[in-house]
Amino acid sequence: MIKLHTETAQAIGDLINRIDVAVIMRKGANAKDNIDEHFYWTAEEFKAIITLTEDYGIPHLLYDLAVESMKMDMYANATLGRRL
Repeated sequence: MIKLHTETAQAIGDLINRIDVAVIMRKGANAKDNIDEHFYWTAEEFKAIITLTEDYGIPHLLYDLAVESMKMDMYANATLGRRL
C-alpha cells in the first residue's frame, strides 16, 4: 500500500467530495427549469475530475468527457448567477 503525505491525501479526499457534491447538486437542479445551474454543477464535477486525474494521476472514467466538455462555452463559462 502506498502511504500518501497528509496534505496530498486531504487534497484527493476534497476532490472526491467535490465530485460527489456536484453530482448531488446537479441532480437537485432540474435541467428543464434551471439549465444554468445544471451546467454549473456539471462543470464543477468535470473540473474536479480533471484535477484528480492530471494533478494526482488517479484515473476517472469520465476524464475524456470532462476534458472535451470543458472546451465548450456552456461549461467553461458556467456560473451560478441570478437571472434578471
